[in-house]
Amino acid sequence: MELNTILSPDLTFCNIQGVSKKRLLETSAELIAEKVTSVDANQIYNALIAREQLGSTGLGNGIAIPHCRVPKCESTIGCLIKLEKPIDFDAIDGKPVDLLFYLLVPENTIEGHLDVLRNLAERFNNNEYCSNLRGCNGNAELFAAATAEITQPDDETE
Repeated sequence: MELNTILSPDLTFCNIQGVSKKRLLETSAELIAEKVTSVDANQIYNALIAREQLGSTGLGNGIAIPHCRVPKCESTIGCLIKLEKPIDFDAIDGKPVDLLFYLLVPENTIEGHLDVLRNLAERFNNNEYCSNLRGCNGNAELFAAATAEITQPDDETE
């Protein structure tokens, strides 16, 4: 999957402040709704909160992939946020989170987003990829690092 098919430069945010998980979800919903006018910030926020109540989307190692179905969402939307400082996100390993990839899908989507989630999890499981993201200092740099080709461990030869 080419990440730039769901992620755009205007939905890539570097060094965002996150006070708490709830406040970050609210801020993120507002940032997304400002750029994608077909979706409503309150609906995004409520859908994200409902999803988090089912179980945290904090994968561990400082990564979270909050995802939900959203009314009036016409296509799959990605949003990448690198936090200025890590925050508690109820991740499975108990560690704070500093990299978040939001995935919003149309309300009637059934299975297509599962492939996207799997691909995102594989990307964020690559230590070099995450290190590159964490080293970024601006939105454009973060977008470039996020959409760069990554070498999967299976593909490496020595």
